[in-house]
Amino acid sequence: MDDTNVVEVSTTIDSGSELGRHVWIRAASRLQNVQLGNDCFVGFKCDLKFVSIGNSSMLATGVQCLGIAQSPIRIGANAWLGAKVTVKAGVTIGAGAVVAAGALVVSDIPPDAVAVGRPARVIAYRNVVEDGSPSPERVLAKVRERARQGMPSLLDRASLSVARLKTLNPDTQTWDISEDTLIDAELRGGASVEIARDCILIGRSARLGGMSQLGGIDIGTGASLGEGIVIEAAGGVTIGDFSELGARVTVVTSSHDHSFRSLPWEEAPVRIGSRCVIGEGAIIVGPLSIGDGAVIKPYSVVIRDVLENTVVNGVVQLMEIQE
Repeated sequence: MDDTNVVEVSTTIDSGSELGRHVWIRAASRLQNVQLGNDCFVGFKCDLKFVSIGNSSMLATGVQCLGIAQSPIRIGANAWLGAKVTVKAGVTIGAGAVVAAGALVVSDIPPDAVAVGRPARVIAYRNVVEDGSPSPERVLAKVRERARQGMPSLLDRASLSVARLKTLNPDTQTWDISEDTLIDAELRGGASVEIARDCILIGRSARLGGMSQLGGIDIGTGASLGEGIVIEAAGGVTIGDFSELGARVTVVTSSHDHSFRSLPWEEAPVRIGSRCVIGEGAIIVGPLSIGDGAVIKPYSVVIRDVLENTVVNGVVQLMEIQE
């Protein structure tokens, strides 16, 4: 493998795949017959099959590109696919296109289009400042250096033991954390928190090398995280006392300014109040606040504030169109 690339633990890449340079593939992703250009990013738990991806394209957590040999998927350069986007076989996504979190793409998306929904539809076109293409290259140097220094790293499963996590994060001493987790995060909060198996939690504040002063995860007393949850807390996550996050919930606290070709990073903090219930498979995309006692229905995509003691389905239901 090219030594400019970073491929994190629990990721599988078959012999039919080819990677360019300065590629970052995050933990627990699967690549089968994938041609990936230079300077690309692939988020956590992505499933990519029979797809070609152009230079400087970025795929967020949980993206599924479900191509087949007879009907591959093509994604142009500089494209951005949000969390848990699903792309069906035979689809072409044009260069510079932006596809919103949770979208289901069943037909071609033109270059520089902004698409949302299930099925995805074009709602606008980007008018961008041509300031250069996005690349994870600078961040990759920091990732490799962190691993070399023996710090917690998603390049080394042994560095992420629960015992070490609790040493580095004193507030977690009473937490029940599955050993089958991947946690490289600054954790704070109350007592008796439960974190189930197969979760991925990342994010630190600027004082510990993160990107934002708000970075890290603050979890209140008695809160619980179900299995398979992904929390990306570079922009900061707060979860209130006795709140429950169901299995396979995704929380994203990073955004990108689509008015620039380089897609500069922006913090997008998420605050979940006390005694909230976040249903299985929901996607929470900051910046937003969910009020105390709110209930988010399963498979909802939530992109704006939720009032306390309300029940919401989000802007779209991920299960409304399934084969």
